[in-house]
Amino acid sequence: MFKKLLVPVDGSPYANRAVDMAIELAKCYGASIMLVHVIRDLSLPREILEMIASGEITAGRLQLLKDSAAIILDNAAERCRQSGIPDVTQECLMGDPASKILEYATQNGVDLIVLGQRGLQPHSDLLGSVARKLVNTTTIPCLVVT
Repeated sequence: MFKKLLVPVDGSPYANRAVDMAIELAKCYGASIMLVHVIRDLSLPREILEMIASGEITAGRLQLLKDSAAIILDNAAERCRQSGIPDVTQECLMGDPASKILEYATQNGVDLIVLGQRGLQPHSDLLGSVARKLVNTTTIPCLVVT
């Protein structure tokens, strides 16, 4: 039924639980797991972006975000492999998280998106903004993990 599972990861407890759920589903269905982390275009404050554009500072902050993304992806991939899932891929993307996740899922023939209820931003809403946008805009089945 499910052969390709996509799990957006951001290092949050919700994303970690989504990885755990994807591992269990992958074991049941013999599915592969695709891990994706999206660096928001707006991860840098406007003032910093202006300073980078003007040459006042380097893009070292962007490299820090990429390094952090690599650690998050590597940790999730290692958990998958240690749980017996051999077919795990990792991808770091840049842009609007929901849009990039949906684009990646569509381009890669994903059967199910397994995502955390919310990311790292504390809010009282039931769903975080990325989860809400994904669930409301995709035709790909989504499993939201609490």
